[in-house]
Amino acid sequence: MGDGLHGAVRDRACRLRHLHAHPEGQRPVVRRCRPHPPVRGAVSRALFLGGPGNISESTIARLLELGWEVAVLKRSPGGLLGLDVRVFQGDRDDETALTEALTSFTPDLVVDCTCFTVEQAATVIRALGAHPVARLVFISTADVYGYPLSRLPMREEDPWRPPTSEYAASKKAIEELYQRACEEIGARLTIVRPGYSMGKSFALTAFSLKATGLVSRLRQGLPVFSPGDGTTLIDAGAAHNTGLMVARLCEVEPQELAYNCAHPTAVTYDEYLRVFGEAVGVEPRIVHIPTDVLYALDRPEVEQSLLRDLTSHHLYFRVDRFREEFPDFRWEHSLVDAARDHITHQESLGAFAEPIPPGFEDRVVDAWLAGFDDLRSGLLARV
Repeated sequence: MGDGLHGAVRDRACRLRHLHAHPEGQRPVVRRCRPHPPVRGAVSRALFLGGPGNISESTIARLLELGWEVAVLKRSPGGLLGLDVRVFQGDRDDETALTEALTSFTPDLVVDCTCFTVEQAATVIRALGAHPVARLVFISTADVYGYPLSRLPMREEDPWRPPTSEYAASKKAIEELYQRACEEIGARLTIVRPGYSMGKSFALTAFSLKATGLVSRLRQGLPVFSPGDGTTLIDAGAAHNTGLMVARLCEVEPQELAYNCAHPTAVTYDEYLRVFGEAVGVEPRIVHIPTDVLYALDRPEVEQSLLRDLTSHHLYFRVDRFREEFPDFRWEHSLVDAARDHITHQESLGAFAEPIPPGFEDRVVDAWLAGFDDLRSGLLARV
């Protein structure tokens, strides 16, 4: 994504900011860990629970560049993406496997990339209680703030609303559990709250967590769907950059407890579609369909999708806390780079080897255009 596009969205977001009052929202009941001065080089061995994944791939790669020793606890020995890491094969939910990894590798820092339930967190806490580490980094989610956001762009210290999904509620509960436990066992906690991070394995659309269908339609010159008028902001950034932000938070013991890790600017849904168009080399033919029409269909493809999340409110998370602490940090990849990474990786998996059969989104677009043509013909016949 170019600087011009970022500038346009930044201006739009600034205009939107004054339209959103700061209601008396729910502030999370948390206790901050005491701030510690940055200590460079104090930690050199990191154990990742899960990975390398969409975000953690670039985290691990950067730590290896810095001379760290990195180990991964994962169920399968493969999928290392060419990274020189030590593998402990086992399930992160198996306390015995986790304990063996901690005992053998003796990490200074644990990065929990794959914790989605409090039960999983409790297993980690028990293992760390017996085998202490200096620091724990937990990959949470920006969804914990609750929607609609109480402020645009949303800061870490702004009022929270109740979680709007089971996923967000679980991540919030894990944050609170890890805060209490880290104080008890003497580990210093850092919480990472990523925005939507697009990369090899993840690139959302309104109806999918992969963009293969979108890419297929773009390549065929077919129209693509955009919800509503296409102006809703989504906090989409490159997973590569998010991973590098996590690496900085590992490398240097940060001053604060929690950090938004996202791109400095948001994009509209239409701009997001144009990013993929640029990655493919075409100008998208965008079709806007009112979301009320889609909600009225009462179809599982709608209810189980991200449509409401991406259309009911703006998503934009402020990263000033991170930038102030790490002023030399640079977002290396554009959103176009992320789209190209996703397309290249999906191609390597054979996602486009065969024609992708039409799905729900395709049928919706085709039906809308056919209905619009019928309506236009009917109007012309009557006037």
